[in-house]
Amino acid sequence: MRKHLLLFITLLLTGLTSWAQSLNIGGHYAALDTINNMWLCSVPQSLFGNDFTATVNYGDEVSDFAIDSVAVASGEEFTFLGMNGGTRYAVTCQMGDSLFTGYITFTWLPVLEISCALDNAYQYGTIYVSEPDSALAQPLPVKMKMRGGATNTPDKNKRNFRLNFINEDSTKCNRRFLGLRKDNSWILDAGQMDFLRVRNRVSTDLWLDMARRPWYADTLPNAHNGSRGKMVEVILNGGYNGIYNMCEPIDRKQMKAKKYDEVNREYHGQLWTGYKWTRTVCMSDPSPVPVHNYIWDGFEVTYPDWKDIHRANWTTLSDAVFFAGRADWDKRLLSDSIQDYFDIPVMQDYFIFIVALQALDNESKNIYYVCHDRTENRRLTMVPWDLDVCLGANFKPSSNYPNMVKPDRPLDWITHLPMYDLFFSVKTYHNEVLERYHELRKTWLDTENLVKRYRDAITELQECGAASREEARWSGDTDLARKELNLGNEMDYVENWIRQRMEYLDEFVFIPLEEFPKGDVNGDGEVTIADVNADITIILGAKYDDAMMERADVNEDGEITVSDINEIIKIIMNNPS
Repeated sequence: MRKHLLLFITLLLTGLTSWAQSLNIGGHYAALDTINNMWLCSVPQSLFGNDFTATVNYGDEVSDFAIDSVAVASGEEFTFLGMNGGTRYAVTCQMGDSLFTGYITFTWLPVLEISCALDNAYQYGTIYVSEPDSALAQPLPVKMKMRGGATNTPDKNKRNFRLNFINEDSTKCNRRFLGLRKDNSWILDAGQMDFLRVRNRVSTDLWLDMARRPWYADTLPNAHNGSRGKMVEVILNGGYNGIYNMCEPIDRKQMKAKKYDEVNREYHGQLWTGYKWTRTVCMSDPSPVPVHNYIWDGFEVTYPDWKDIHRANWTTLSDAVFFAGRADWDKRLLSDSIQDYFDIPVMQDYFIFIVALQALDNESKNIYYVCHDRTENRRLTMVPWDLDVCLGANFKPSSNYPNMVKPDRPLDWITHLPMYDLFFSVKTYHNEVLERYHELRKTWLDTENLVKRYRDAITELQECGAASREEARWSGDTDLARKELNLGNEMDYVENWIRQRMEYLDEFVFIPLEEFPKGDVNGDGEVTIADVNADITIILGAKYDDAMMERADVNEDGEITVSDINEIIKIIMNNPS
C-alpha cells in the first residue's frame, strides 16, 4: 500500500513542480491564482513602500515574459516601482500554447498554495508554504480534510481545514511554520461567518496575553493554554480563497499534558472539549456517564485519541461535572472544594475574558478542559476555542437580533457557564474577580489597548492588500447571507462596541456586592425573572452564601418568603409601591 502511495505522491509532486515553480521573484515563490490571473508573492514587510529590485526566474514552459510591457528574461533583474499592498504589475507571457495576461502583486502575509481534493475525510495533496522571510518554497506532501460543525455543511463555501504533513511514505512529518511549534498537525480557520475575519485570531491572542498560566506551568513553562497562530493567504486548487488563521490545534503537546502509558494502559494527561449545549456540558444536570464511549452528551474526548486506544475514561471530568452540579445547590460546598476540581485563577480569567468580549458561543461549549496528570492532581484548567461570536457578532450572518449583541446587554446569556454564579454569590471569589478585573483594565483590557489590538490587525490586512482581496473574493457570498464584506466598516463597529462595552462593565457588572440593586438576588447586576427563580430555589431549601441569602430577603423582614418574590416582581414592573 505504501509503495502505491509513494508512487502517487511522487507523480503528484512531479506533475505540479514545473507549473508551480513557473515564477519566483527575488528568491520568493509566486503562487498562481488562475481565477484572477494573479501571481501572489510573499516578501518581507520592510520592502514595502519602496522600489523593489529583484531577480525574476521562471520555468522553461514560460516564454515572452513581460512586466508592465518590459521584456524580462529569466534570471534578469526587474524593478517594481513603488511597491505597496494592492499594487498590481501587469504581466503577459506565453505559457505553453496559451497566452497569459494577468498581474503580479505582493503581500507580506505568508501564502499557502494548496492542491488537494476537498472532502470530510483526509485526502492526499501538496502544499507550498511561502513565508516572507524564508527561502523559495518547495512542494510538501500533506493530508487535508474539511472540518467544523455548522461551518462545514454542503451550503458553505469558505471552509475550514485540518492539515497533516506527511513524508512520502505517508508517515507523520513534523514541520515548523510561522515561528510556532514544529508539528505535523495544523488548522486553517476560515473566519467563515465573521465580518471582521480576525475575531478568533486576535481574541485568542488576547487570551494568551491576559490569562494566567495553568496551575502546573511553573514546572512546564512551554505549556500554552491557547492556540497560537498567524494570518495567512490561501490559494486553493488554483483559485484565491482568502485570508485564513493558520494555527496550532489544542492538544496534549500544546498543553504539556503527560502522555498515556501504553504499556500499562494507564491514563495520565487528558483533554476533553464541549462541542454543543447540553445540561452535561453546562454542568447543571449531567446525564449518566457512558462506558468507554468517546462522546458524553456534548463532551468529546480529545486525548488520548479514541482511534489509538479504543477506550475512554471519563472519571476525572465526570467527577468535576457532578461536583459542579451539586455545588449549584450548595454554595458552601462550592466555596470549600472548588479548588480541588478546577484551576481557579484560569477560571476567573476565563470568566472576565468572555464577559468582556461577550463571547456568546463560549460560555459552556467551545471550551477545552485539560488535566495535566490525573495520577498526581485531577484539577482541570480551561482553554477557549472558536471565538468568532464575540464583540457584537451574531451567531449567523443572516441573524438580525440587535438586543442579543448590544454592548450593554446584561449577563443573562452567561448562566450556562459552569458555576458562573460563584463570582457573584460567594463574596470572597467575587472580590478576587473584581480585583483581577480592575488589574486587567489597566493593562490588556484597557479600552485603548483593546481597540488598538483589533485595529492593528485590520490595518495590517489593509496595508498588505489582503483585505481588498478578501472582500473581492467573499463579499456578497451566501456564507455572509449576501451581505457586503467590508473589514474597515466592521472595525469601526467593533471599536464603538468595545468602548460602550467596557464602560457598561465598569458601571454595572464588575462592582462590589454591596452596590447590587435591590432585588438582584443572583448578583448579575440586573433585576430580572432570574432573581425570582433564585428566591424560589431558596424557599425550596437551597443554601447559598450569606451575601446572597441577605439579598434574597428583599423586604428585609428577616425571612425569605413569597412576599420577597412579590417585591422582586414589583421592581421588575418598575412599580415599587
